[in-house]
Parts: sequence; structure tokens; C-alpha cells
Amino acid sequence: MHNEKYSFEKLSEFQLDALREVGNIGAGHAAVALTQFLNRSTYMSIPNVALDRVKSIHKLVKMPTDQDLAIISLNTVSDVKYSLLVFFDKESVVKIVDLMTTEPDLEGKDLSDFSPLFKSLIKETGSILLLKYVEALNYFLGVNSFPSPPKLRFGSIDSLQDHELKDNTQEVPAVLVVECDIFTSKRNIAVDLAIVPQSETFDQFMTSLFTDNE
Repeated sequence: MHNEKYSFEKLSEFQLDALREVGNIGAGHAAVALTQFLNRSTYMSIPNVALDRVKSIHKLVKMPTDQDLAIISLNTVSDVKYSLLVFFDKESVVKIVDLMTTEPDLEGKDLSDFSPLFKSLIKETGSILLLKYVEALNYFLGVNSFPSPPKLRFGSIDSLQDHELKDNTQEVPAVLVVECDIFTSKRNIAVDLAIVPQSETFDQFMTSLFTDNE
């Protein structure tokens, strides 16, 4: 049984501050990497961090529920195990592609109909965010977790239960969602990121996260 100390209803203000710091560190690392990838100055807003049950992830991810999203995901495969997911809605996908190409009329296309090049751009943008959060979490938790290759899928929030979260929806008590915006001189791109500790290392993840903050 998981340690009740880390149930989402019982987190102290110190623990909430630790969650916010994870969001801040990851956002800072990601902004630097995106600046290099997009070849333009990039900033990220102060993250809004929320913790809830995994089954409530659709309430935490502030994306449209009536359309497909771009979902980029990975799992860590050693030390502390967790899943990481980045979400872009269609409006953000179009803005990302528009930053790097001159392709017109993307608004009328379904995400699944985007060209392989555009899908690659979206996957790479999401992968940068994911890998920088792994880097930040390794630093913050004092571990050395290794990520699997990121995957891109288009689908609804509800479809997570049948895909990315199908193996741990029932067993893992909590999901951490980081919500922020990516800013360039011309675009404001909304992004949500979910951190889902895997069942077998949930207590280790939470203990590592909070030890120095209590």
C-alpha cells in the first residue's frame, strides 16, 4: 500500500512548494533548449502545478475535451520510474509549425493529416520539453533515471486510459500536471505536462521529492 503521507489531499505547503519548484526548474531548462531549437528567444510562464488522482487527469489538463490533442510521451526505465506526457492542442500545434515553416491553411486539417515533416516538428518540440523535465527531475530527486524514446500520438484526453496510462491508472494514486505557456516574440503556445509516478516506485519518487523540503 502506498504511503498515505503522500496522498494528494494531505500535502503540506512545503510539499506543494517542492512541486512548484519542479515545475520551475523544468520550465527554465526547457526554455533554453527551445530557444536553440526554434532559433528565437523563448520564455516560459511561471508554471501552475496541480496534483490529483490519475483518473482525474482530464480535469487537470486544461485542453479541449472535444478534439484530438498531440500527445508526446515517454517512460523512465531505471532508478525512479515514472511516465511523462506533454499535451498540445490543435491551436498550439499550428502555432509551432507556423514558427518553423510557411505552410498555409493548417487550421482546416485534422492533426492526423499533417505531413510527416510537421509531425516530426511537433514530436521534437514535445521531446525537448520531456527530456528537459527528466533532467530537472534527476537533479531535484538526486537520481539517475533514463528516458525511453519519446512517442507521438494524436488522440483525446479520454483515450489516455487506453494508451499511455493503461498500465497504471488503477494502481498509481496521483498525477502531477504542470501547466504553462511558451512565449516567443510572435506566439503564445499553451502546453500541459503530466508526471505520473509508476506504482512500484511511487513512494520512492515522493520521498525523494519531498525529503529536503519538510
